[in-house]
Amino acid sequence: MASASQKKASATTRRRAAARGLVRVEVQADRADAGLIRGLAETLRGEPDRARMLRSVLEQALGERGKRTAFDVFGSDLPEEAFEGVFGQPRQKGWREVDL
Repeated sequence: MASASQKKASATTRRRAAARGLVRVEVQADRADAGLIRGLAETLRGEPDRARMLRSVLEQALGERGKRTAFDVFGSDLPEEAFEGVFGQPRQKGWREVDL
């Protein structure tokens, strides 16, 4: 259990980091990869030129997973006939009255 002064110190450190735009991230990784992940984090928050280059390489290697549209998630290459009868089903109950 942390003492009051330790809790205050931790809160102050986290507040200062948040003010600089940093967030705390915890990951579980293989022991052999721990040094690599620490090095990546240090580079990304360090020199802007090296960080920009590393981000570019990582985005290319990962295939830019973060940039997906709703169509990418819900879209399908199946023909429209595959969805017949799925979306056109009648409601089980009638419409409910709403007083606005």
